[in-house]
Amino acid sequence: MRKFYVCMMFLFFGLSVNAQIGKASHKFKAHQVDNFINEVYGDQAQKVIFSNKNLYRTFKKLILERMEIVRKSEMKGKKVPKITENGMFDTYNSNVSHDDFFDVNNFNPLKYKLVFFDASSYQVYEIDNTDYLLIIKPQPKL
Repeated sequence: MRKFYVCMMFLFFGLSVNAQIGKASHKFKAHQVDNFINEVYGDQAQKVIFSNKNLYRTFKKLILERMEIVRKSEMKGKKVPKITENGMFDTYNSNVSHDDFFDVNNFNPLKYKLVFFDASSYQVYEIDNTDYLLIIKPQPKL
């Protein structure tokens, strides 16, 4: 009986460690892409993004494959710019604004004027007033 409890203890310990590691980063989901684009481009989304299949695929790849949110502890000791330093991307929708409350599941990085399409280096931004960073991986060279 004692072996059973010891085995169960190791099983739960292993699962809890795995769960904590899994939450260290957040990837965006496919269902968010269209919502992000619509929020930023407003009534121009169809004309500017959705009607251009290549551009839409590029944005989809950017959000799903090249972006992730991580805890600051992942980059401890490194100074990174705040996500709002360059302002909001409100060219198409003047109502775009910084969120009052951060929710990792609803955060839209397209709302900010960031370097999205750099082929040479990782871009890292601190999400203001949070313990999170946005990492944008370099765009693959053609």
